[in-house]
Amino acid sequence: MTRTIVVPGAGVDLGAIEAQGSDMGRVPIFLIHENRGLVPYMLDEIDRLAERGHRVVAPDLLSRIGGTAAFAGDPSSVSTREIDTETHVADLVAAYDWMAGQEKRLAVIGFCFGAEMGWQLISRRSPELAVLWYGIGPSPVLVPTIRSKVYAAYAEFDPRVNDTMPPLCETLARSPLDITLESFPGTRHAFADHTRPERHSPAAAAELWARTLEFLDSH
Repeated sequence: MTRTIVVPGAGVDLGAIEAQGSDMGRVPIFLIHENRGLVPYMLDEIDRLAERGHRVVAPDLLSRIGGTAAFAGDPSSVSTREIDTETHVADLVAAYDWMAGQEKRLAVIGFCFGAEMGWQLISRRSPELAVLWYGIGPSPVLVPTIRSKVYAAYAEFDPRVNDTMPPLCETLARSPLDITLESFPGTRHAFADHTRPERHSPAAAAELWARTLEFLDSH
């Protein structure tokens, strides 16, 4: 069952999608969308997780400027970058706290921009698990505040993201944290997005999905 709901942001209400899976044993998921908002590809990912039994809540981080639906005719005309990072982080913390008040445990899943914001969120809150697909990592100074188990996936050919990663990797190499970073050979940024054929890599996308489910289930 999928429906539109309202969740609290930082001093504002945010639109959101909630999908209620049927398996109460599956960890509930707080999902952070890509930079174009809750586009059809994101709705597909929400459905896939709900079909496995997960409850999924995905705030619409474009709510402050009209919401994803306001740009449905031309999703490329808007980006979450039109709102400053500090506001996004505050909105995510408020929405996460709302969901955490209803659940004993949570996982965070983020895509692209959503993975970048996911790193920021887990440095401020401690979900049990985090799955982050090709997102810019946090400043190394934030690493000691992370308590979650993390699986983070990256594309081989993604310089905008990958060029930011060496300081984080060096810090993690000296850290006892349970964080796994994996790069998928021959792929580009957003390689799992089946709506973007110029980037989509079906085999790697299938492998990433399998690794994600394995990570969620193994914990």
